[in-house]
Amino acid sequence: MKKLSRILAMILTGALILSCAACGKETEETKKKKKKTKKTTTEATETTDEPTEDPTTTSEEPTDTTTTEDATATTSAQLLIDVPEKNCPIEIPTDERFHYTMNLELDPDKRTIGGHVEVEFFNYSEDEWDQLCLRDYSSLFIDGKAGGYKPNVTPNGALTEITNITDGRDQSSIEYKREDDQSVVWFPLATKLAPDEKMTLSYDFVATIPTVADRYGVEKGVYNVTNFYPILAVYTENGWSHEEFYNMGECFFSDISDYDVTLSVPEDYTILSTGVEKNEEVKDGKRVYSIDAPCVRDFVFCSCDSFKMVEGDYKDVHIRVVYNEKNPASSTMDECIEAGLQASIDSLTAFGAAFGEYPYAELDVIVAPIEAGGMEYPNLIIITDDPYMTSPTPGETVSYEYFREVVAHEIGHQWFMGIVGSNSALEPWLDESFASYTEIVYDSYMGLEEDYNYFSREFMDLSDQNMVKTLMASDIVPINRPHYAFMDDDAYTMAAYYIGKAALFQMEEILGQEVMYGVVREYVRRNAFTNSTESKFFEVLYECVGKDIEELNTLIKSVFMS
Repeated sequence: MKKLSRILAMILTGALILSCAACGKETEETKKKKKKTKKTTTEATETTDEPTEDPTTTSEEPTDTTTTEDATATTSAQLLIDVPEKNCPIEIPTDERFHYTMNLELDPDKRTIGGHVEVEFFNYSEDEWDQLCLRDYSSLFIDGKAGGYKPNVTPNGALTEITNITDGRDQSSIEYKREDDQSVVWFPLATKLAPDEKMTLSYDFVATIPTVADRYGVEKGVYNVTNFYPILAVYTENGWSHEEFYNMGECFFSDISDYDVTLSVPEDYTILSTGVEKNEEVKDGKRVYSIDAPCVRDFVFCSCDSFKMVEGDYKDVHIRVVYNEKNPASSTMDECIEAGLQASIDSLTAFGAAFGEYPYAELDVIVAPIEAGGMEYPNLIIITDDPYMTSPTPGETVSYEYFREVVAHEIGHQWFMGIVGSNSALEPWLDESFASYTEIVYDSYMGLEEDYNYFSREFMDLSDQNMVKTLMASDIVPINRPHYAFMDDDAYTMAAYYIGKAALFQMEEILGQEVMYGVVREYVRRNAFTNSTESKFFEVLYECVGKDIEELNTLIKSVFMS
């Protein structure tokens, strides 16, 4: 998720420069270099299956990497191991994984989503499980704790009703209990689940959708139905993971699963969802979808009775972009979603080359009421319809430039938190910093170098000790801390989104773009469809480039907690 990143980054870096004499002022020569390297791009309106430009090329005129006197010269690094090539495939694994079978119904009159769920899973740990932990995030939207970004909004949701809970091994009933954190639900097992043992858990549920412009809610006729059903938590070396929900960035943590979903909505409604709609039929006044969603971390959907859609393709990926035609945020929404389609194609092109090709068949983009700039889910992203995003801004190099960058950021999450998972409550930088870095990858592909100059060592050298002291005084570094370890949301946001983004880009400046992209491809290859940790990233980094690059070591020591 991203909100006004460029503006906030400029404010942050400007403040840091004023407080740190060693950072210096931007010279006229530097400004000329930036102006020279800014590539003027024209609006690309045709959708093509093949990239029209090498995503690893930054512009027609290469960016001058000479730095100011306060920054260190770029190192010419070499990859020490073989890494995947550009545009390498990311293969869906054939390993056994969890399987959710869901029969669901959306009732707009009651604002409810519910149905029957069966989960086939196995104990992948070395411990016996005497209870299961499920996360029921929907139940948080009743007391203001999960209520968007407006402090005066108290969502009118309700505790999820969970009934008919059954252990499929012996058909025994399970009585659940909640913690004070209403999203944490425990299912005690009469018979322990041994390591490697399989079982099927079944339950019925009814969740209430709040009337709030949030990642989970209904506003202006658009239903954002996400994190709506009780989902199995992740079992770690420390037991069941159940970190506190927070409404800043990504805060969900789950295992890869397959989903077979039957979803009924009113006949005049349509949906966009995780996975692929295999079949659609109208029966008894309802529109019934059959959906197949393999190898994803969650299942979500958005629904409305007046979606207007544009469609396109990137290679074998089908892309759909929609908005609510009955409640358009601006008079230029048709142009906006066309720009969103092009941004999706450009993002998949750039990220496919840099990180490995998107492995799923579909990608949906919903422009809808949401207080955040955007939010990411498997195969689906939600982008705010706020007029500041969905109207063209004079002076943009590419029309709807900021809107496109938010689309790029959220699509970047398809790799970082989607393909490569992590516990974002404990290591938020691992997905938000990487997703923010994908904005730079996108800008580089688009030739918009000036947009990421603010994250360069030339502008703010994160290894400069005066800069580090300023960041530490603001509780922004080290960035690799849990969400709760920052003094406030502003410090967390600056750390996870902006300084993390700058740190990864400055790694790229030190190593070179080709080497950095190779490192990330190897990181994705090793950790695809698993839950990663920062130690796994640094393991890949050092295997790829070694531990003897002084500039890299200084940067890492300055930004990360050892």
